[in-house]
Order: sequence, then structure tokens, then C-alpha cells
Amino acid sequence: MTDPPLKLTTSQVSLILQRAAEIDARGDTLSVEELERIAAEAGIDVRATRTAIAEFIAEEMPVPAPEPGVPAVPQPPAALRKRTRKSSSPSPLRILSGGAVGVAYGFLVTVSESAAFLGFGAAALYLVLRAVQSMRRGDQLDFQLQNFALWLCTMVSGITGVIDGEEFTAAVLFIWLITSFLGGLLVRFGPHEEETEEDVPQIEAGGR
Repeated sequence: MTDPPLKLTTSQVSLILQRAAEIDARGDTLSVEELERIAAEAGIDVRATRTAIAEFIAEEMPVPAPEPGVPAVPQPPAALRKRTRKSSSPSPLRILSGGAVGVAYGFLVTVSESAAFLGFGAAALYLVLRAVQSMRRGDQLDFQLQNFALWLCTMVSGITGVIDGEEFTAAVLFIWLITSFLGGLLVRFGPHEEETEEDVPQIEAGGR
């Protein structure tokens, strides 16, 4: 092999580099040092060769851009997190049970005064329990419907068996208003159950 000329034209440099690329493509790889040595033997300055290699790497194998990070979901302080009260629709079964208690109490009113007294205590206890349950759920409407059903059925079932129907009706309406007011206050201002607070999982910023 003849010695290469000391100076090469731009076209010669391009051909040499193209030849080196062909050798590399078919599997006969060259290290950077070998390529620098070949270029140096061809009369190309080492610094020019290194610059060409760096430009080639920058153009052909660009550094992949980092994936955009997913912003973290902001979490409010624990003291500011609100818990959702359990909500429920008025239960037809509970309303019917209130009406059943009213029918039973109205029947006891027609039996005797002592039975009416015991029936009133049972009805009052029933309403207290229902008010507490509605208070925990924060369900005012459910309690008021049960209370109304109880005293309405009391009046309907007991009015035919009492001597003074008007007085009995007025007494039942008065008791209904009192229980509606007191029970409503209990449901409105009493302590409510709160749903268990579920922590929202935080998404870490940055890609994998």
C-alpha cells in the first residue's frame, strides 16, 4: 500500500469517512482510536477527526429528551380535608314502621288510660331512637317523615275509639309539632357520622 498524501481535499476526506462508514455497516467495526489512526495516516488532523466524530454522534444518535414529569396531585393539609357525610334517601321501610307504631299506639289509646300511657312511652322511645339514627346519617327528612307517619296513623286509628275526637286530634297534632321540633333540633345539631377518609394516592413527579 502506498503512503497517503500529506494533504487531502474535502472530497477525499468525505470518501474516506464514507468508506469507514461502509466498513462499520457491514460489521467490521472500528474503534474511535482506529478511526483516528486511519485519519491521521491519511493526513487529517486528529482534532478535526474528533470534531467530525462528535458531530456525527450528535446528529445520528441524539440524546433522548427526558420524559415530561407528571405533576404531583396537590394534597391539602389533613386538618383542612373535609369528610363527606353519609347521605341516604328516606327509607320507605322506616316510614312504614313509624306508621305501624302509630297504629299500635292509637289502638292502645282506645283500650284504657294505662295502656295509652304505656303506648305513649313506647312511641316516644321509638322516636328518640329514630332521631338518633337520622342524626348520625344527617338525614332530617327521613326522621320527619317517620314522625309524621307515626302521629298520622295514631290519629286515624285512635279517633274512632275515643269520646272526644276533636280533643284527641288536637292533642296528637300538638305532640307531632313538639316531636318534630325537638327531634329536628337533635338531627340538625347532634353529632353526625362521617365517612372514612380515603387518602388520594399521590403521583410522583417525573417519569419512570
